[in-house]
Formats: sequence, C-alpha cells, structure tokens
Amino acid sequence: MERNKNIDHLVEETLDSASSIQEAKTPPFFKDKVLRKVSQTTIEKEDGVPYVNWLTPAYQIAILIILVVINAITLFSTTKEPSYVENVEDFAKTYGILEPDMDTYFYQD
Repeated sequence: MERNKNIDHLVEETLDSASSIQEAKTPPFFKDKVLRKVSQTTIEKEDGVPYVNWLTPAYQIAILIILVVINAITLFSTTKEPSYVENVEDFAKTYGILEPDMDTYFYQD
C-alpha cells in the first residue's frame, strides 16, 4: 500500500512539472541559418549540379580506367580457354571411350 502512495506522489510531481513548461526563445532566422549550414557541409554545388565532394572528375577517370583494364583482362583470359569440342575429346581420351569399337563395351578380356 505504501508503494501505491509513493507512485501516486511521483505521478503528481511529474504532471505538475509539465504545467510549468515555457516556450523557448530563439534568435530571428535561427532555423534558416542552421539549415543553410547543414546543406553547405553535405553537398557542394558547382554550376548548379550537386555532386559528392570526393567523387571529383579525376577519381571518375581513374575508376573508368580501372574498369576498362579489368574488362580487357577478363576478355583475353576467357578467349584462351579450349573449346567445348576439345574438352569433350580430352575427356573421351582420358576414359578410353574415343574409339568406336563396340566389342570393348560388352566383352572385357
């Protein structure tokens, strides 16, 4: 029972403190100044086109060159692989099924 009285007292104190809330006073155009600073630090504008600060044209060219080199390496490495027919012939030679002699399949000596 003692606990309920304590909780009721705490609830009353909380509600009383809420009634004393007052409006905060800010300088004129405070919101505009804050929003302007936030927008200037995140995105820079050059000639009306927004872009990320670190993705400059020099980095874009470097990334493009790296991608072209990787594509060229991939292209040349895939063209040097043996064809499907060569792979099948190698498989047949390995397992001895290249010869068309049907007797060897049915009669093993």
